[in-house]
Amino acid sequence: MESRLTMRLPRARIGLLTTGHEYYWRQFPRLQEKCLGMARKLTEILEGFAEVVVSDLIDTVDKSEKAGRMFREAAVDILFIFPLGYTTSMMIVPAVQGLDVPIRIINAHEDRSYDYHAADTTEYLYHEGVCCIPEYAGALVSLGRAFRVRTGHFGDRRLREELACDVRGAAAARAFRHMNFALLGQAYTNMTDMPIDECRLLRTFGRMLVRPEVEEIEETFHTVAPAELESMYAELRALYDVDATVTNDHLRDSARLAVAYQKVIEHYDIWAFGYYWWGVKEGITLLRSRSNLAVSRLASMGRPGVTEGDVKSAMGIKLFDLLGAGGMFAEFFSVDYDENFILMGHDGPSNINMAVGKPKLRHLDIHHGKSGHGLGIDFDFREGPVTLLNLTQNNAGQTFNIIYTTGEIVKGPVLGIGNPNCRVRLRKPIQEFMNEWCQHGPSHHVVIGYGDRSLEIEVAAESLGFRVARV
Repeated sequence: MESRLTMRLPRARIGLLTTGHEYYWRQFPRLQEKCLGMARKLTEILEGFAEVVVSDLIDTVDKSEKAGRMFREAAVDILFIFPLGYTTSMMIVPAVQGLDVPIRIINAHEDRSYDYHAADTTEYLYHEGVCCIPEYAGALVSLGRAFRVRTGHFGDRRLREELACDVRGAAAARAFRHMNFALLGQAYTNMTDMPIDECRLLRTFGRMLVRPEVEEIEETFHTVAPAELESMYAELRALYDVDATVTNDHLRDSARLAVAYQKVIEHYDIWAFGYYWWGVKEGITLLRSRSNLAVSRLASMGRPGVTEGDVKSAMGIKLFDLLGAGGMFAEFFSVDYDENFILMGHDGPSNINMAVGKPKLRHLDIHHGKSGHGLGIDFDFREGPVTLLNLTQNNAGQTFNIIYTTGEIVKGPVLGIGNPNCRVRLRKPIQEFMNEWCQHGPSHHVVIGYGDRSLEIEVAAESLGFRVARV
C-alpha cells in the first residue's frame, strides 16, 4: 500500500541560507572551516529530502542580498536559515525580502553536547548558533514574515522528520498551485456548501474551473474501441473482488465508462474534480450513477473526483495525494458514545489506493439520495493515525481555509452497505471536537488521510496563502 500512496510525491527545491559573523574569522582562524564542515553535513541531510540550493557563507549584507536574488531566480519552495555560531540578523533580512516562501530557522547542531571544561573560545563560538535565534525571530516578526524554528541535533529523528515534513508540504503546495480543477455537471441541489467560488480560485491559482460538458463523457462512452474496452474490462476484473450481484454487463459498462472518463479528464489535464447531474434521460442518469469505478480508478492515478459536485473536497484529496497520505472522501455517519468514535464514510467513488486488500464490488439497486443504480465499492482501511481535512471558502479571507484535526482509525465492526466506512477516534472528546470544528465554517464533507499530516498541512497552507485552523 505504501508504494501506491507515495508514488507521486513531488520533489521540492530548498534554499539553504548559511550565515556567519565576519568579525570572528580573523580572531579565530579555525572557526570558519569548522562551521563550513557542519554546513556541508546539513546539506547532505537535506539532499535526502530535496534538491538543495546553497548560498555562500553569508557574513555581509551584500552577500545576503546576492543570496536572495539567487533563491528567487532558482524558484525555491522553502527557505532554511542556518546560523553557524552567533551572527547578526542583518545577515538574513536582505535575503528574505521579496522571497515569498515559507521560512524555517534551523536551531541545530551536529553535536548533542561538548566538553565545556576543555573547550576554548573557538569551540564555544562553534556551538553558539542558538544565541542569534531570538534575534533572527525578532527581525522576521518586525518584517511581518511568518516562520517556524526547528530545534535539535543532527541525529535527532524528530528534527529530521520535522524538516522532511516542511519539505513535503512545500513541494505539495508548489505542485498543487499549478493544477487544473474541474466540475462536470453541477453541485448537488440545495447543498449550500458544495458550490466553489471561481473568483476565489482565480485569485489563488490564476485560473478558473475547467468545465467539460456531460455530453463529452457521453460521446466518448459511445466511441470506445473494442480493444480499449477489453483491456479496461480485464483491468477492472483483476483489480476488484467481484461478488455475484455484478454481471459481466455491469462490469463492461463500467469499463467503457472508465475509458471515457480517462480520455476526457486527461484531455483537459484535470487533477481534481467534482461531478454530479440528475439526468432527464435514463442513459444520462446512468452515466453518472455508474461512474464509481471510472472515478475510483482515476483517484488511484492521482486524478481524484468526488460525487455531489464537491470540487473543494476533491482538491483536498489531491493535496493529501501529493503528501503521500492517500485521501478518502467522507462525511460524519454517526457518533458512538459507548466506544468514543465517529463512524465515517461516503457512497460513490473511493480512493482505492487506501484499501487494505482487494476492494470489493457489489451492485446497488439504490444509491441513497441519488437517482440511478450501479456498482458500489467497499474496502477495509488501515488502522492507525489519520488526519481529517476540510477545505472551505468560509472564514477564509480572499483564498481558502483548511480545517484539520488528527485521530486514529480503530478496529471494530462497520457498516456493510457497499461503501467504505471506518471508525475514527479523535484526540479531543467528541463533544468538544464537534463544536470547535463547526465554529470554523466547514462543509459537511471531510477528507481522511493516512498519518499525522499536521506539519505538512501547516507549511502547505503557508505556501498557498490559505488560512489554517487546527481543531
